[in-house]
Amino acid sequence: MEYSSPLNKHGVKCFNVPGLGEKLSDTYHISSAVVLPANMRTVVTAGQTGYTADMKLPTDLTEQYLQAFQNVVDSLAAAGVTDGFNSVYQMTSYHVGLDAAADKALEVVVEKFLGKNRFAWAGVGVEALADGARVEITAYAVLPN
Repeated sequence: MEYSSPLNKHGVKCFNVPGLGEKLSDTYHISSAVVLPANMRTVVTAGQTGYTADMKLPTDLTEQYLQAFQNVVDSLAAAGVTDGFNSVYQMTSYHVGLDAAADKALEVVVEKFLGKNRFAWAGVGVEALADGARVEITAYAVLPN
C-alpha cells in the first residue's frame, strides 16, 4: 500500500504491506519497501558514529546517538543534501547493546531527526564497533538535481 512521504517530492515511492507492514511502520518508523526513479542521483554516507568534532565519544548513550544522527545530517549536507533525513530513503544502523537505554535513545533521535519520513531501515545488533562506539549509521539519500 503506497503512502505519502516527504520523499515523494524526489519521485520516490514508499510502500507498506497492509496489516503487519503498517504496524511495523508505526512502531519502528520504517517503510516495507521504497521504489527509486531510474534517473535519481544518490548519496551514500560512510559509517557515522557519535564522535564529536574533537574526536570524543559522548559517554551518555542518548548523546552519542544524537551526535551520530547529526553526523549523518552533516555528511549529507557536505555532499549537497539540504534537507537531511527527509532525503534519506534507506539506512542501516548498527547497535551495541540493544536494551532499554538504546530504545530510549532511538526514540529521542526519531523524534528529533526523522519527522514524517519513514525510509527502509535495517537495525543490526552487533557485539562491538570501532573505538567503543555504541551506534554506527550508513545512510542512502536522494541528491537534488
